[in-house]
Amino acid sequence: MTRPTTPRAPTIAQLLDEYQQFADLLGSLEAAAWNRPTRCSTWHVCDIAGHVVGQAVETVSGTIGTRSPDEQAASLRHLPPSTLALQLLDARVKMAGLAATLDDSAWERPSLLPDFTIGQGMHSLVADTFIHADDIRNALGRPSATGPALYTSIDFILGRLSRDKAALADPDVAPLLLLPPESITQVTGLDPHEFLLAATGRRDATSLGLPTRINIFRS
Repeated sequence: MTRPTTPRAPTIAQLLDEYQQFADLLGSLEAAAWNRPTRCSTWHVCDIAGHVVGQAVETVSGTIGTRSPDEQAASLRHLPPSTLALQLLDARVKMAGLAATLDDSAWERPSLLPDFTIGQGMHSLVADTFIHADDIRNALGRPSATGPALYTSIDFILGRLSRDKAALADPDVAPLLLLPPESITQVTGLDPHEFLLAATGRRDATSLGLPTRINIFRS
């Protein structure tokens, strides 16, 4: 089962927009918020920021995949929000230049991330940045963002699950995997944001009436 290829131009545009919004979010943080705990296990706000920025920097430098998310977080968590915002904006400029060199053929080539094409890797960056921004907003009691990146993130989740043998074999999961992300509410009855939280382990899937295999981070 294969989902349609992620379109190149819209995905790149969304990634650049998400990086801008994440940098703006970091720029809005007060010092007291930096060490606030989040729903991401042992991570605080500074750890999420360090991971997202570290991941962006490593992507444009061609070193992505050489460090774990925890290592990315540990290397940058000591820096202030304003510094990380500037690093992300610098990576955003470099990402725009890198993306301009990609054509549709390059989009389908293997990336430095195992089992991901370059296009799937870019798709994952949109989802990761959007979801982690939501983690920070949640920690601060701010409302969640909406918009196209929400559905792009769901599309990424469904794509991951469509390459997951256990999910494919689950009769409660498999029918969802070729759905347009905008159809999730119509089919499941769930708010798309709630679906995204369950599919990334941030909400208990069963409490929402979803099978446990919908969680891409399940053990």
